[in-house]
Amino acid sequence: MSNLSVEVRYRDIVVTRAGTGYSVTYRRHPLAPILELVGPMPDQLDPQLADLLASSWKAAYAKAKELDWL
Repeated sequence: MSNLSVEVRYRDIVVTRAGTGYSVTYRRHPLAPILELVGPMPDQLDPQLADLLASSWKAAYAKAKELDWL
């Protein structure tokens, strides 16, 4: 996960992979201790995007725990 950048914006956690142009945003749910993926999921995932989704979830989850959101 070293090539991932994690940024907190209000109630969002934005995870970006350097050099790919890919980013994923997770939003803190206002009424429950969960994160929600923001935006539509593509119908077909290329392997690079699928890997980003898996890695970004782990990074976002870790950041949310650090912030005491979960």
